[in-house]
Amino acid sequence: MSTSHADTRNNPDDGGAEVAVPANGVRTFTIVWCGQFVAVTSLTVLNFAAAFYFYEQYALPFLGIMFALPFVPFLVASPFAGSLIDRWGPRRALLVSNIGGILLAATLAVPLFTHTFSTWHAFAIIMIVPILKALLLPAFETSVSLLVPKRHIGRANGTRMLVNGIGAVLGPIAAGLLLDAIAIEGVGLLVAVCLALAVLTLVAVRIPRARQEHTAATGALMLLAEFREAWHHVRTRHGLVALLVFFGVISFGIGFVEVLLPDLVLAFASEGALGVVFGIGTLGMVATGVAMTVWGGPRRRVNGMLGYSLLFAVAIVLGSLRPNVTLIAVAAFLFLGTTSIIVGNIHTVLNIKVEPQRLGRVMALKNVIYAGLLMLGNVMAGVLSGVFQPLIGEDQVKSRFVAVLVGDGPNRGLALLMMVIGVLLALCTVYAYRHRRLSRLEETLPDVTPEDLAAESARR
Repeated sequence: MSTSHADTRNNPDDGGAEVAVPANGVRTFTIVWCGQFVAVTSLTVLNFAAAFYFYEQYALPFLGIMFALPFVPFLVASPFAGSLIDRWGPRRALLVSNIGGILLAATLAVPLFTHTFSTWHAFAIIMIVPILKALLLPAFETSVSLLVPKRHIGRANGTRMLVNGIGAVLGPIAAGLLLDAIAIEGVGLLVAVCLALAVLTLVAVRIPRARQEHTAATGALMLLAEFREAWHHVRTRHGLVALLVFFGVISFGIGFVEVLLPDLVLAFASEGALGVVFGIGTLGMVATGVAMTVWGGPRRRVNGMLGYSLLFAVAIVLGSLRPNVTLIAVAAFLFLGTTSIIVGNIHTVLNIKVEPQRLGRVMALKNVIYAGLLMLGNVMAGVLSGVFQPLIGEDQVKSRFVAVLVGDGPNRGLALLMMVIGVLLALCTVYAYRHRRLSRLEETLPDVTPEDLAAESARR
């Protein structure tokens, strides 16, 4: 990405006049990206280290609750986090999140001296890390349009998806290895050091702040009022509402598949085969993240997003056809690969079509929709699997017609359920393509990046 562009027209930390993208914005974004890649991965390691501690202490049903619980603080914290980002600017929000992570990780050093580490300590970590991420993720997403020229926002969001893909894989693997090597206390110290390095990258840069529109009043109710104001603003732009609704549909599908897939594979293959499936799926996410970084995404982003969403649905159906590891691995590659492109393009559209002074709250709203619908998909997958399995057959498919569709063997009721979800997602995608407010969003809504606003201000 080229770094040449118009310089800022005011102090980068001044929240008054509208700013254009700084001349060194791409270099600054690269530094921020490196630091936040370390921060996201470190927080993920910290979270999984605490979760693995529970794994050694409690039975599997309790663990399921513990893995679902972090969505609750993430959902609750996101509206406040979005308002704070628009008040503070993304740099300060990232600093608060990273420093909070340092303080949280440092508490793991206490057992080195007191030998009093308990499950309550691990529980606190599992619940606080999502709150820190509720602030970090939308702040990082907001920084894209404030630092990167509009023509490169798609590429920047490709690198953002790499943070999600690589961090999600490295987190649990590193947590398991580090727990064996240096115990949970050592993990805490190492994470604190890594987050301190992320803070240093933020200290070394300046990120412009958008013009502020809120009052100086503080308090939880005021932050919620500001979040509601951003929602009302989005609601008047029907194309953005349709985009967020469609993102919710995709999130629901992701939540559904992530619950069904492990049992589907383990019904006929080993845990090692399941690891291969997840590894190849992650490779798909990384590959498309790299592709987005080089390519920048389709020229017509909404239509491109819908096209890849159709492939996303096809991948779900493909993975349900037969109990075959190779087939499911190919489906996982397509599933996670298209997910990266879909989400990256949604981020790009929001970066371009939402005013900078509201972007933190809108990105937080997007995260609320993601987490809420993902949880709903998790729950519905569990409920419906209990219905489908007895009807189809636990160990052998009862219906010859169903066996033709999804093959025979144990847990093929889950395969049929996954096929139904894939078909429904494909139908939703076709409907979304015919929905003019969504398909014509890019033509009907003006671009409002800092560049566009600065150019408009100059014309006036």
